Amino acid sequence: MKKILILLMILMNLTTANAQTYIPQYKITAASYAQNDIDEMYEIKNNLILDYKKWAKGVDDVNQVLLDHEDAYNAKYKNGVYTIVLGDGNGKSISGKLQVSYCSSSKDIKKKSWLGSLFS
Repeated sequence: MKKILILLMILMNLTTANAQTYIPQYKITAASYAQNDIDEMYEIKNNLILDYKKWAKGVDDVNQVLLDHEDAYNAKYKNGVYTIVLGDGNGKSISGKLQVSYCSSSKDIKKKSWLGSLFS
């Protein structure tokens, strides 16, 4: 019985959960390559980031938040990407992550067990 218990404890220590948070994306396409259209695209990006912080604050389901606010920017939210097309959408496009806080590190944290490091 003790051997089984020790074996289970070793196996539990070797397996770790890979917890990653889901971060939705945005993509904004300008009407043309003219400078005023590009400036409008960046202004909308800044407004979207500020609005997203307000919308998602304290909310668990960010997918529902973005679906509820598609009309705010005449956007489509599909497959985790909030897409905004300005005019005909023939211009430059930018994309990025929608986050509530941009102060957190973007590096993944890898958990290692001390017992697993002995065998690697």
